[in-house]
Amino acid sequence: MAAKGQIAKTLVEQKLKEAFGTDYIGEYSKKYYVWADDGGEKVQIAISLTCPKNNVGEINIGNVAGRDFSGDNTVVAPVEAKPAEITKEEEENIADLIAALGL
Repeated sequence: MAAKGQIAKTLVEQKLKEAFGTDYIGEYSKKYYVWADDGGEKVQIAISLTCPKNNVGEINIGNVAGRDFSGDNTVVAPVEAKPAEITKEEEENIADLIAALGL
């Protein structure tokens, strides 16, 4: 039995090849490599594809790879993130910078 998401990974690899054209390098050690511009310098970017056990966010799986699944197939997984909080030390650093810059 193939690993979960193997068919989807193959489809995504095809899309990477199409999207990057001659900048697509290939697959090595379970990563896909492409050339990208980094401010005038050409660098390689490694892309790792995995099929998560649990989906995050809202995903509609109604039509996947040409297959039609009838009914409401919307999956909503909880996404938890704490809002950023400024520490007392950060507030002091900001106050020091404002004073030093004369703002």
